[in-house]
Amino acid sequence: MAVFNYRAINNAGQVVVDTIEAPNIGFVTEQLDRLNYLPLNISEKKNALGGLFAAKTKVDPKELIVFTKQFATLFKAGVPLVGCLQALEEQAGTPSLKEVIRKTADEIQSGKSLNEALSMNPKVFPRLYVDMVRVGEVGGMLEDVLDRLVAFLSHDLEIRTNIKKATRYPLIVLSGVVIAFITLITLVVPRFVTIFKKMKVELPLPTQILIGINTVITDYWMIAIPSVIALVFVTKKWLRTPTGHRWWDARKMKLPVFGTLNVKTYISRFAKTFETLNRSGLPILQTLNILSQTIGNVIVADELIKAMRGVEAGQGLAQPLKRSEVFPPVVVQMISIGEKSGSLDTMMANIAEYYDREVDYTVKNLTTLIEPMITVLLGVVILFIALAIFMPMWDMLGHMGKH
Repeated sequence: MAVFNYRAINNAGQVVVDTIEAPNIGFVTEQLDRLNYLPLNISEKKNALGGLFAAKTKVDPKELIVFTKQFATLFKAGVPLVGCLQALEEQAGTPSLKEVIRKTADEIQSGKSLNEALSMNPKVFPRLYVDMVRVGEVGGMLEDVLDRLVAFLSHDLEIRTNIKKATRYPLIVLSGVVIAFITLITLVVPRFVTIFKKMKVELPLPTQILIGINTVITDYWMIAIPSVIALVFVTKKWLRTPTGHRWWDARKMKLPVFGTLNVKTYISRFAKTFETLNRSGLPILQTLNILSQTIGNVIVADELIKAMRGVEAGQGLAQPLKRSEVFPPVVVQMISIGEKSGSLDTMMANIAEYYDREVDYTVKNLTTLIEPMITVLLGVVILFIALAIFMPMWDMLGHMGKH
C-alpha cells in the first residue's frame, strides 16, 4: 500500500494535515468523505528514490502548452485517446516528456480514464490541469477544455516571462554594484589601510567598518564563505517551513514596487483561473479548493479557504472576500454584481482583463519605478566609501597643517 499526505477541513472549520495508508487516491477520498472532511490536497508520499525520479520528469511549461495544443488538434480530428498520445510521444522534443506521455498511454490502456492517468504525474500535470480534464471527460466537452487550458497556460506563462524580463536589468545592476564593492574592498582599500596605519591617526567609524569588512574578506575568507553559504542554506530551509513560508508570502505583498505587482498578479490569476474552471463546469467549492492550492501564496490561499467556508454557509463569494485585506473593494463589488446578475463568469473575465492590463503596465514601467531605488542605493554606497577613505585623509591634512 502507498502512503498519502492529505490536507482537509474538518466539521469545525479547522485545517487538518495528516497521512493515511491506502491502495489508491480514490480510497483516500472515500475515507475523508466518511469523516466529513473537505479535501484540500491529496498527494502520494514519495521515498527518496521516487523523489529523484519525479524531479527528472519535470517538463518545461512551454512543452506542456505545445503538448496540450497538439492534443486538442488530434482529438478534434477524431483520433482516439491512445492514438493521440502515441502520436504525441513520437513528436515530443525531450526524453522526459516522451516518458510521461508513454506512461499516460499505458495507464489508459490498463483501464484508467485520462484524468486518472494524468494525475499519476503531478510534477508535469498540476491539479488544475487534471481537474479540468476530468470535468471535460464527464461533461463530454474535452475539446473545449483543452482549448481553455491552452489559453490559460499561455496567459500564465506570458505574465511570468514578462516579470522575469523586467527584473533582469535591476538584478544585473545590483550584481554589478556588489562586484564593484568587493573589488574595491579587496584591491583598493588595503593600500589606504597601510597609509592610515603608518600615520597613526584615529580612524572614523565608516573607515573602521570598511577595514573590518576587508579583514573578514582577506584574512578570514575560509570562515566567511562557508558561513555565508550556511546562512543561505538555513534561510532557504526555514523559508520552506510553514512559518517561514507564511512570513515570506506576507512580505512579498508588502515589498516596495514589487508588493503591488505581486498583489495584482495574484488577483489576475485568481479571476482568470476562477473564470476558466467555472466555465468548465466545476462546482464553486471545488474551484475555490483548487485555487487555494494553485494561487502561489499562503496568505491569499487562506482568504480563499475562508471564502469556501462562507460559500458553504450560504453567504456567497463576495461577502467573505469583503472582509479580506487582499482583494480590493472594486474587485469585491464586481464579484457581488456578477453573483446577483448571474454573470459571475463575465465579471471574473473583466477583472482578469483589467488586472492583466495593470500587471502589463507595471511590468513595462518596472525599470522606471526601480531606477530611483537603485540610484539611492548607489549613492549610499558611494557616499559610504568616499567618507571611509577621505575622512582620515582630511584628518591627516589637519594634523600636518598644525605641525
